[in-house]
Amino acid sequence: MPMHDEIRDIPTDQLVAPWVILRPVNRFSVDYLELRDSVAAVGFINSICVRPSPRKPGLMEVVEGLHRHAVAWELKLPAMPCIVKRGLTDEDVLALQIQGNALRPETTPLEYAKQIRKIMQALSAQEGADVGIIQVSNLIHKNPTWIGQQLGLLSLHPKVQKTVARGEIPLESAYALTRVISRRQCQFLDLAKTMAAKDFVPLVAAWVKRYKEAVRQGKLDDFYAEFSPQPHLRWLKEILAEYERHDVAASALTKSNCQTPLEGWRLALQWVLHLDPESVNEQRERVAERLRAHILTREAETDNEDDR
Repeated sequence: MPMHDEIRDIPTDQLVAPWVILRPVNRFSVDYLELRDSVAAVGFINSICVRPSPRKPGLMEVVEGLHRHAVAWELKLPAMPCIVKRGLTDEDVLALQIQGNALRPETTPLEYAKQIRKIMQALSAQEGADVGIIQVSNLIHKNPTWIGQQLGLLSLHPKVQKTVARGEIPLESAYALTRVISRRQCQFLDLAKTMAAKDFVPLVAAWVKRYKEAVRQGKLDDFYAEFSPQPHLRWLKEILAEYERHDVAASALTKSNCQTPLEGWRLALQWVLHLDPESVNEQRERVAERLRAHILTREAETDNEDDR
């Protein structure tokens, strides 16, 4: 900390809002309400940054920490812990606000989930009994629904969890996938990456509904069948064209990096049987598209039956 900085408690009525506000305080937002409840329960855990006000002599101007300042006023707290910086210009204040917001590390939903689970495990060990979401909600001042959604992410297949951590699918889509049995979640992964959440969530909901029906009826075979490419011969004219011109061979051999004649022979047979990488991907996409169409059709039929 710079030598000229000072840390001390300052009376709340001696603090004024900054001359420029980068992000206005929304007192009705969930984040603000949760911050207020947390401060009311345990007080402040971080100091705000202030400077002597150049416009209101004798008072301190908030540089960073406007939301905590607003909470202190609402709760009528007598003082706040502050870091006092001197010699800051108006430009310095704006730069610090931008840095404070832009450089603040974003906690991922999975990181929240892992920490919440640790809290639950620690509390359960202390209490000698399982601790529920409501108890954790009261402790960390977060909505129980939000806590449940974060914990649900830990039930995702490891491959799906990595995709969520990288931000490759919308968070609402990830929440929806937690309702799918783990071994089937990867089946939806490509759709989750390419579809908007507003379209993907109903798709998953329809699948879950159909799965529950199958459970009740004891017909689960379709849900446990894994994708495997099906060999089938190419048309004779397609094979003859390749035999004469070698259009596919050059590209396929380069991509596969074949080292021996046997590897080249195997690659040729894979192409003839539609088992080469490109053909397998096409089959997988067609299966996923059929699944999507089947689920949507089934959902429409169910809705029509309900309307009758």
